[in-house]
Amino acid sequence: MPTFLHAALRFLGCVPALLLVACAGPAGAPAAVTIHNVRSVEIQYQHDGWERADEVHRLQRGTGQRAFTRTSRVEAADGITTTRGNVPAQRVGELLWALSAPPWPRERAVQVVARHVSPVWMMENALVAPRADVPGCTAREIRDRMYAHLKGAQLRSQVDAYYQDMPWTDDDPAMRVVITFSDGPDRVISSRERTLHMLPWTLGEQPTSGTAAAPRSWSVPVSDALRRLLPPDSQAAQRLANNGDVHLATRIGRVAEHECVEALGAARAAP
Repeated sequence: MPTFLHAALRFLGCVPALLLVACAGPAGAPAAVTIHNVRSVEIQYQHDGWERADEVHRLQRGTGQRAFTRTSRVEAADGITTTRGNVPAQRVGELLWALSAPPWPRERAVQVVARHVSPVWMMENALVAPRADVPGCTAREIRDRMYAHLKGAQLRSQVDAYYQDMPWTDDDPAMRVVITFSDGPDRVISSRERTLHMLPWTLGEQPTSGTAAAPRSWSVPVSDALRRLLPPDSQAAQRLANNGDVHLATRIGRVAEHECVEALGAARAAP
């Protein structure tokens, strides 16, 4: 049993032998569901902008209890492909467990996401260059200051700002997940977020004009569980797996550049 699921079952007080059961979470969580009641999971992913993709991944309950059959239809610029594979039922259980927990606040997600940010990737992908009108700020100085913001509390602060103020881009992803049960209403979660792990998740349909917004959750385990249900080479899986974003890297680079400019100005103004 994977460490993640084993710890989850122990925490929730489930019997470890019942591998195919998703238990109720803490107070305030949705009602308990079991994987035996799951008929299918459908993950729809569309992307426009830098690249185009239209993916539908449907996990259908198999004849046994230990696997779901996944049928993936992927439409890309080079045509349409359909592939099939098996997904262990415990992977679906991980998604049910993640959704059974109370919604995560942004602050909790920031701490988890920051732990997985790669400083090396961020340093290599920040779209920052020395300011031509400030000769005293060399590329080395800016990079040194940037590196200081890729550790500890400073990195968490930058990740938090990134999630609060993500700039508009023509990168337009959309994911919609429908869990169908044999006894009970469908469960829908969705996201149109351009951010790392597509956080936060809307616990329901995306709001439209005149409709109230559904609750949201910043749950990283939901993103991780969804990724494990998908073919690793799908754009949907790669989107959820990203631990680096050029917008976050560039934000940190701009902060470092601004600090360098201020420090240079202060040095010149000193008597």
